[in-house]
Amino acid sequence: MRWLSTGIPDGAKLLGVGTLQIREPARPADPRRGAQIYAQICAACHGANGLGQRAQKGLGYQFPPLWGPDSFNNGAGMSRLLTLAAYAQHNMPLGTTFDVPVLTDEQAYDVAGYIVSQDRPKKANLDEDFPIRLQKPIDTPYGPYADGFPAEQHLLGPFGPIRAKVKELAAESRTAHAGEADNGSPEGADR
Repeated sequence: MRWLSTGIPDGAKLLGVGTLQIREPARPADPRRGAQIYAQICAACHGANGLGQRAQKGLGYQFPPLWGPDSFNNGAGMSRLLTLAAYAQHNMPLGTTFDVPVLTDEQAYDVAGYIVSQDRPKKANLDEDFPIRLQKPIDTPYGPYADGFPAEQHLLGPFGPIRAKVKELAAESRTAHAGEADNGSPEGADR
């Protein structure tokens, strides 16, 4: 696989690599507003019921389900609001390019809030996912949490107060990698 990076210096930052981030609002996501955005922009491909569109030939889906029995489970990275919002903004609807998004930060945040609020398969033993609770991403939609904030706030935000508390607890306990920016939005992104 080394040939993939032929001519690229070690450590080079390449345009378009990785998950881009959103600038999250300093408020909870609004699933009702997200439902409207979903109906206008997302439902054409993913279905009004979020169950996706099966491939016309062969197995699987042409457009994957975003909730329901065949969707990603509640332990998947896409079940995290900031990850889903960043992905949706820079890749959706079909044909969007990362450098010319269709969705604004706020639209992506709200539509992600709508999607992550829907029923999906449950992964077993999620309480064991993050043995060091302070290293758990702030938008992880399941407990247990070390910061004292409710699951609803971890699901929909606002995330600024959670970040601040996690940093405070991490400083007290000297926990590495706690309270750092996740892959959904940069640290201090709250407006």
